[in-house]
Order: sequence, then structure tokens, then C-alpha cells
Amino acid sequence: MFNLQNRGNVLFSFLLTCLSGVFGLISLMTFISGYGAPINPKVKVNPDTIRIATRRYGPDSYDYRNSKNEFARLNFNINADLSPMFNWNTKQIFLTVVAEYETKSHDANKIVLWDRIITSKRDAHIKLRNVPNKYAFIDVSRKWSEQPVNITLHWDVTPYVGVLQGGSAGKPLDMIILPSSASMK
Repeated sequence: MFNLQNRGNVLFSFLLTCLSGVFGLISLMTFISGYGAPINPKVKVNPDTIRIATRRYGPDSYDYRNSKNEFARLNFNINADLSPMFNWNTKQIFLTVVAEYETKSHDANKIVLWDRIITSKRDAHIKLRNVPNKYAFIDVSRKWSEQPVNITLHWDVTPYVGVLQGGSAGKPLDMIILPSSASMK
């Protein structure tokens, strides 16, 4: 420690080590205490709004004769109070509505239908009516045929410091049966 540069380096290293220790403690405290759970989350699909549409999709969408993909369109209501999940270390909550179903060829299929980023506690009470699915609701087999689908609510909490924590409503919030396109005609 003979010159100013060495003293500055030692001071900077000490402060950085202390700051890292504080961030580590914050991460540990948040991981141990966790985040609260949403109060009574509900997602309810309006069965009258379920529609199957046939359109082109994917790499062969340039061929105008090929319109073999079936899309499901639906509207749903969302009611969830996420305010207990906000604390001093919560930066944002990423909320998604997910459709989960099984097929003969795939055991577990999950499709995100809608999402939203909540950045403050005052915006944490979500009450929406007749929300259409935001993303394409299509199966890898390209066909729907009397398919039972569970609708669930998932969330990921992004902290200012620490590990991302996610969760979901433990049980499906709604169950629908997607009709085949032949039954829609």
C-alpha cells in the first residue's frame, strides 16, 4: 500500500465484497421467506365463445391451397389479486394463462394463451372480462377433435435481487372441451 492506486484498489475490492455479501443475504432472505400466494385466482372460459378456425400456419403458409391448420379461439374472464406477492424485493410479476392437455402422441402439452407483466402493487388486482387468447392456440397435430383442455394460471416473480420464483394455481381453474372443426359447421 505504497501509492494511491493500490489504496483505491483495496478500498474498491472491500466495498464490492461487502456489497456482494449484502446482496447474498437479501437473496437468501427472499428465498426463505418466499412470496405470498395470490388470493382466490379464477379463470373462467365462456363456452359460447369457443371457435375453431382453419388457416395457414408455419413454414408452408406460402402455399395458398394448404389451409389444414385448426386454431382454437376463445374468450375468458380473469379475476386474481396478486398484491400479497409484492414485497420490498419484488420487481415484477409475469402472469400467464396456460392451456394444458394430453394427446395420444404427447403426454403433456402446454400453450400460453395470454400474458401480462405487473410492475406495481396497485396494478396487482386483475379483473378482466371477455379476454381473447393473445397467442395462437394450435396443436402440433394441426387438428382438434373433442379435446379436453385444462386452463391454469401461472406466475413468475422477478425480484430486484435473488432467484426467480414461479408458481401456479394448484388445480386447473377451468376445464373445457374443444370441439372438432366438423362439429362447428
